[in-house]
Amino acid sequence: MPDTKPILRSYRRADFERLLAIDRVCFPKSIAYGRREMKAYLQAEGAHCIVAEVLREIAGFVLTERGDEFAHVITLDVLQQHRRQSVGSHLLDAAEQEAASQGAALMYLETATTNKAAIALWKKHGYRETATIENYYGRGQHAYQMQKLLARDARLKTKNAAES
Repeated sequence: MPDTKPILRSYRRADFERLLAIDRVCFPKSIAYGRREMKAYLQAEGAHCIVAEVLREIAGFVLTERGDEFAHVITLDVLQQHRRQSVGSHLLDAAEQEAASQGAALMYLETATTNKAAIALWKKHGYRETATIENYYGRGQHAYQMQKLLARDARLKTKNAAES
């Protein structure tokens, strides 16, 4: 059996249509990002997108944005056939490392209160619920805001390297 460990790489403009399609199959129509919205997030200042490939096909991606001290997971999408194979964990770990290397001390996100699989993934990675946002995804569709302190050692390594 071939090695199916995901290969992570940075987003390329040529990936756009595939990422848009993946987001549309991962989320209900009322939640999935539209073309303009996805493009705006990808092009925003502080945006960072990591793509996971399995057997040379895009299996998922994570899109984040960051400011000086905080990073925000905009979306973490993994195709159904690649779930429960650590693709999401690899993407999340890479996004956290990247954000910490740029000085972010905290990563936060929103997730549907009904998405038990996602909540389990976030908790497995150390995220904790900090608030409930009513009607975040529309009427009667609430979200948890979750957050995690990022590894201090990753931020220190980056700061020390910059000062050298």
